[in-house]
Amino acid sequence: MSLEKLQDAVGEIRDDLIADADVRPARRKIHSGRLAVAACLLIAVFAFSLPLLRTADSAPRQWSETMTAKEYFKNSGKKGSSQASSSSASLVMPPFAAELSLSDRRALFEEEGVIPPLTDHPEEDFRAEFNGDGSLYKLCFWWMRRGEKGAEGYSDLVYTAAPREIHEISDVIYVRTGEDGEPLPPFVTATERDGILILGEGAENETKTLSWQDGRGWHQIRGSFGDSYEDLVSLLDWFWEHPLDLERFEALATECVIFSSRAEHPDAFRGCVPDFEALGYTVLSEVLNLGKRWGETVPVWFCGSYEKDGIRARWTVSAGADADAFADCLGRPAEITEEKLAGALKDKNYINIFLDRNVPAPCMATLVLEQGDIADALEIIRSLH
Repeated sequence: MSLEKLQDAVGEIRDDLIADADVRPARRKIHSGRLAVAACLLIAVFAFSLPLLRTADSAPRQWSETMTAKEYFKNSGKKGSSQASSSSASLVMPPFAAELSLSDRRALFEEEGVIPPLTDHPEEDFRAEFNGDGSLYKLCFWWMRRGEKGAEGYSDLVYTAAPREIHEISDVIYVRTGEDGEPLPPFVTATERDGILILGEGAENETKTLSWQDGRGWHQIRGSFGDSYEDLVSLLDWFWEHPLDLERFEALATECVIFSSRAEHPDAFRGCVPDFEALGYTVLSEVLNLGKRWGETVPVWFCGSYEKDGIRARWTVSAGADADAFADCLGRPAEITEEKLAGALKDKNYINIFLDRNVPAPCMATLVLEQGDIADALEIIRSLH
């Protein structure tokens, strides 16, 4: 994602779509205001994507076996200084729908060669997160070590993998500023290894990341202030030689996503699905999934297909939405006009709609108009007023 695209996306996040609400007890809270969300998104996307931010002295270097770990971060600290500040800002919707703890499988994963045996990191937090339809959102392997003398011996090593680049919110914002005090984009080091671009960011005594994307998906290794360049590169080398098979984890969705039907759970997503039958539509199919999230079983995904007199529409509701989808929301149902629909449907056949009905959290609906016109779409949306 380019800086220009990121700025455009942040600019599209409207103040009235950002609300004060708890999205994750004791871990994430929503903080109203565009600036807070914009700041977090800037950091989040740079921390979890592959920005090709280049200057004359940041051209990719070719990897070699003699390359030192520090050379993955050779541009660190240039073009300004870093400042850190805490934040409780977050997206209105968590980007994933269901989560499954994998910490009890550490020994099994080590035995099967899925992860390295980091014996000097006795604590862990392993988890898989899934979209509402049961597809994999991301995997996270987090190894921890806490020194007996405070910061001495402290370590947080995290390996994240996903089928595509992800958007997350960081609780700590790192902003790199220039001489005028204005924020600068993070300055990265690009290294080409086996035809794949690896981006390194961070310096000694601060958070460091190595990010790359290959044919299997998107990957990132993150280390804390207490981790060295060598710590991160050692983990990188291990996964480079033992590529993670993301498809292996897709089947785990059945352990945290309940594949069901609306007939079995008629109250799920109440108020978020138009009464298509009252509008004269025939129900072709309706599928509902529930997920185990934060210790509760909640509705996480719904998809229905409907038909009437040559009109064919599909309605999807998701309890999770990533930053791009959220920024693409046209508004709440009452805010969507014929003019807005005309502009949105000019080059595509779908729109995203923001629903703050707390079932159990604000969610997003997508109307796909497979056959029909703007008047048909407007009738469906207005029925939710």
